Amino acid sequence: MNAAVLLALAAWAAPPAPQAPDSLIVASSRGAQPVGVRTERGYPAVAAADLGGVLSIQASAPRAGGGAVTLRCAGRPYDFVLGAAYFSAGGRIFGLAGPAYVARDTLFVPLQFLVEYLPSLAADRYRYDAARSRLEELPAPPPAAVASAAAAAAPPSSAPALTPSSSAPQRPPRHIVALDPGHGGPDVGMLGPLGYRPFLREKDVTLAIARDVADALRRRGVEAVLTRTKDTLIALADRGRIAAADSATVFVSIHVNAANPHWRDAAGARGYETYFLAAARTEDARRVEQMENASVRFETEAHARTGDPMSFILSDLAQNEHLRESSRLAATIEDSLRFVEPSEARGVKQAGFAVLATSYMPAVLVEVGYGTNYQEAKFLTSVAGQRQLARGIAGAIVGYLAGYDRRLAGGSGDTGGASR
Repeated sequence: MNAAVLLALAAWAAPPAPQAPDSLIVASSRGAQPVGVRTERGYPAVAAADLGGVLSIQASAPRAGGGAVTLRCAGRPYDFVLGAAYFSAGGRIFGLAGPAYVARDTLFVPLQFLVEYLPSLAADRYRYDAARSRLEELPAPPPAAVASAAAAAAPPSSAPALTPSSSAPQRPPRHIVALDPGHGGPDVGMLGPLGYRPFLREKDVTLAIARDVADALRRRGVEAVLTRTKDTLIALADRGRIAAADSATVFVSIHVNAANPHWRDAAGARGYETYFLAAARTEDARRVEQMENASVRFETEAHARTGDPMSFILSDLAQNEHLRESSRLAATIEDSLRFVEPSEARGVKQAGFAVLATSYMPAVLVEVGYGTNYQEAKFLTSVAGQRQLARGIAGAIVGYLAGYDRRLAGGSGDTGGASR
């Protein structure tokens, strides 16, 4: 696959989602009623309390500290983390277009869960009629019918046992996420904010956020490794290799952006953006690319590159078959951060980052904010801000991995991921 084909793939976009209904009809043996569908967070969601009058659905109160809630549908638990775009059920994790959230003391659940996942995961109790926007709860089958159905489904005693690869439930794939705190050691990174005595050092912020992301992932059952765990310099070329050596599935490099001091309002520049590896398309993307690739000057002669860094990146890009997955991962992170980052989204972009060139897996670089902006610098250096960002990044990664597993199970040829 040549670079031109890969760059063409960068323009790929998923087909638009179908228009969400203004209301959802919920029905059961107790009757039927419409419930409103809200889009106040940018995606359709339904108040859990509106469902309980007709359906056997109850929500727990958010657990202290964790922001976790359990939705019981016909007695079966589905666990959500507020602000994270995924839910778990039966030991598996499923990605969502948006997270569950609380507004006006009411829990709102993404409509996607009710009309897509619930009728699939609990097909014996729920069905959804898209033409009528109707979610129906079916009566629970009597115990005798359940036992009879189970006996009918069981193979004869003389039949060979089913192999785990055919019909037995499969355990979720094991994933490892490589987190790369940008800069380190003598490479301090950017200093900020502009116009004030500097109190932000990029290398400190990236390490703190990466550690928090790792903790959040591990709490959700996903393994995480860091390319550096202390204030030390790691060569750009080695960071992707560290991830590959740990058999990582995805690679996420964390950085802090800096405004060009020659901009008209450099101190006012703000926002977060997420990059994947490809030739830069805009002047600003090229500026960020040059800023982050400049870290090579701190490396020893043994690690330093020879020749033009961009030529090296593009030659590797020609062999990199993970462009589309990287684009998906970047979009998922960008979308998730808008729920936890008080600043503005600057969008998914592409650039030739040296740190991503040796990451032969879906790989992105996240600029979590502008350290040159005073308000953003305060947020990025605060413990609360760092944990908030980490929660958004971790939730996005978990949601992406759930979609990745579905594509893998469906036999898609563009799943990416490190081979293991």
